[in-house]
Amino acid sequence: MDICKKVWNYIKKDVTNDNETKRAAVIMRVFSLIMSAYFLFQGIFMMLCGQWSCAAVEGIFLLGYAGAFYYTYLNRTQMTLFCMLHAALAWVLLSVFLFGWEFGSQHFLFVLLLFFFTASHRSTGYKVGMAAVLCMLRLLLWRYACLYAPVIALDTFAASVQQILNTAVVFLLLTVIIVLFCQDTLVMERKLVAYNEKLREASLRDPLTKLYNRRAMLEYMNELIRNLRRCGEWFDVAIGDIDFFKKVNDTYGHEAGDAVLVYIADMITDYMKNKGEVCRWGGEEFLFVFRGINGEEAAKELEKLRFMIERSEIFYKDQRISVTMTFGLDEYNRNRPLDDTINSADQKLYMGKKSGRNRVIF
Repeated sequence: MDICKKVWNYIKKDVTNDNETKRAAVIMRVFSLIMSAYFLFQGIFMMLCGQWSCAAVEGIFLLGYAGAFYYTYLNRTQMTLFCMLHAALAWVLLSVFLFGWEFGSQHFLFVLLLFFFTASHRSTGYKVGMAAVLCMLRLLLWRYACLYAPVIALDTFAASVQQILNTAVVFLLLTVIIVLFCQDTLVMERKLVAYNEKLREASLRDPLTKLYNRRAMLEYMNELIRNLRRCGEWFDVAIGDIDFFKKVNDTYGHEAGDAVLVYIADMITDYMKNKGEVCRWGGEEFLFVFRGINGEEAAKELEKLRFMIERSEIFYKDQRISVTMTFGLDEYNRNRPLDDTINSADQKLYMGKKSGRNRVIF
């Protein structure tokens, strides 16, 4: 298994040229390996049939595809693609001329079409033109085979073996090319989806505290309102503000103020688990949403949180900082807009600050 893994990793080795793609190189390497094995078997079979000159031709194609495999590691994938396509076309033309239509090599034209579409950087128009050329070539070969007898007439057994071999190799190549192409595309799509999700998550988070920002919280509350219409679960909105936060910045510096915000954010995040959500509403303000409890119960929860913050100590560069918070709380009422509930909580917060701070107003 380790040997197989090492071989596969070697085949998947990326190119170092910025103008070349790994996907094209991998497809060409697998294609050249399969074709090398194909011509090796063909050469052995021709020798067993006594066709030594044909076996020699098969050997030349074998060496060509083995060389193409090596050449993909030299950052010349497009030149390699050109040579591989023309070598395959030469084989199709030669085998139809030598062995006739029943030999089955014309099926490789379908592989070449898919191979060209997945490995080439040419424009779509050019690729469509190539498809038309390959279609015309197949029709011409069929017409030629109808008019002229093959140079070498294989017996029924040999023709059957070749037809089975060519059909199997064609389907193998088609399957491998599609799998490699789609696998790379799916990986890129998964990476893109994950990256977009990260971007979306970043757009909904406050960069300092990592809490949801105002936009995310509004989306969350609007979703709660939609659910409330279906299941009737109420929620409460509270706004908390760190008391005298400007004094913290003026006394200890803005970096200390940031440390306080992060500390408080971590504390309230842990406290709000299984109770609801919290966001950084702006500056030193935080907005809380309590789910499934009434206003009196939410007020008790805020009182516990207020007490925890009051008792806590924040250490920053050998400085010990203590802060308190004031909260304004209101219940959401489906008969009035959400903004009214938020404004009401904000007004109660203002009342709490005017009446001495470090308290919960409901």
